[in-house]
Amino acid sequence: MSAANSDLRAALDAITNDTVLLKDHLPRIAALARKTPHNIVQQTAAHAPGFNCFAYAFGLWDQRSYRQIAAAEHVAGENRFFASSAYARGLLHRDALDRVCRRDSRAGDIVLYGPEEQPLHAARLVEAQHVQSKWGRGHLYSHALWEVPARYGHTVRFCRPTGRVSFDMAFDQFVQSDPDWSNFVATFLG
Repeated sequence: MSAANSDLRAALDAITNDTVLLKDHLPRIAALARKTPHNIVQQTAAHAPGFNCFAYAFGLWDQRSYRQIAAAEHVAGENRFFASSAYARGLLHRDALDRVCRRDSRAGDIVLYGPEEQPLHAARLVEAQHVQSKWGRGHLYSHALWEVPARYGHTVRFCRPTGRVSFDMAFDQFVQSDPDWSNFVATFLG
């Protein structure tokens, strides 16, 4: 499926890039609605290390072990042991996600934005054409499918958890496959 709303998406890119302070995102998105109507609504969520779109979409942020790893990684100044694009790509190649057609999608499904070989963004489907997602270092939002910054790409895939491999177990395997994992554990988690 291809993207729409190019003007809105370009404006969201400008509002949510790393040069704009987080405190300025919400007023700017509200002001944008006067020029370009949208359905973007901030959702309540705590900002903490490791909380990104993939951690949210795959339900990892609720997991104690993920929060511990993310907090230790933040202290260590590392940036490898978190739910990343590589983690999401791995789920596609494992038995954790099945692709589904848009017409067969349902609440709770995962929406992956960007190229298949490197997903750029992930969201949780709330209802047809409506998702919730975390935008980079920004806020968690409820929004229409294509009301996202343009940097997240111009294609989406709908995926459903298979239930055969849990996302938290897949995350454990993902981080443990890193050659430096044992050293990281001994130094920061041990």
